[in-house]
This record gives sequence, structure tokens and C-alpha cells, in this order.
Amino acid sequence: MAASGIDFDVRVHDLRHAHASLLLAGGSDLKSVMDRMGHAQITTTQKYLHTLPDADHKNLAALDRIPKPAPGQPDPDS
Repeated sequence: MAASGIDFDVRVHDLRHAHASLLLAGGSDLKSVMDRMGHAQITTTQKYLHTLPDADHKNLAALDRIPKPAPGQPDPDS
């Protein structure tokens, strides 16, 4: 590790964890990350969600991006 300048142990598992976490933080959906990581169960991939401190903010921002009916127009979902 000395040649890399990293002063702590890094395992392949750590790199996979970082990769999945960065994909999710960047906006990839859970199913795509599951497929990319080769996980058989979505619950395995869900374990990486704990690393996303701004997940709730992103979820609320996603709701804000949903088009709303124009004033005076009926809501198609009602």
C-alpha cells in the first residue's frame, strides 16, 4: 500500500462497497446497482443505502420535479 500513498488497509470488498455507494449517491436506481454488483437479492444492495446522508433530500427533490396540474385543470389522479 505504501506505493499508493494509502495508509490504511483496503480490501476488494471495501472497493465494491464504495462503488455501489457512489453509484447510488449519483442517482443510479437500486435495481441497476443490484444487477451491476451481481447481487441475487435486492436486500443485499439495500445495505449500501446507509451511506447516503442526503437520501431524504434527494427524495423530496424528486417529488418537487413531478409535474403538477396547471391551476384550474383537473388532477388526472383524482
